[in-house]
Amino acid sequence: MLRILPSALALSVAFMGISFTAVHSQPKSCPPGLAAKDNGCLPPGIAKRYTVGEVLPEGVPYELITDLSHYGLNAPDGEWLYYLVDGDVLKIADDVFTVLEAFEILVGEG
Repeated sequence: MLRILPSALALSVAFMGISFTAVHSQPKSCPPGLAAKDNGCLPPGIAKRYTVGEVLPEGVPYELITDLSHYGLNAPDGEWLYYLVDGDVLKIADDVFTVLEAFEILVGEG
């Protein structure tokens, strides 16, 4: 009986280790709600709601940037303006509202 117990214990520990590794090495799947958004499984707040080269979707909040120096931007040429969308600075065509370019905000403190 004493010889069987250590063998059984070693076998159960080995089995538990294999099943633990198999469970935790599986790739995480995208939750159904995020999968339906078709954005690479990015949660809200991280996923961008615009695409460079396409019209800014209706309903996406935006803010016209008037303090260009705060963001280190050059004056627009009249055919496009800068807008703040999803925390990014976007260069948007003024007549058709097409996103021409996106910039990360690199504003230092001080």
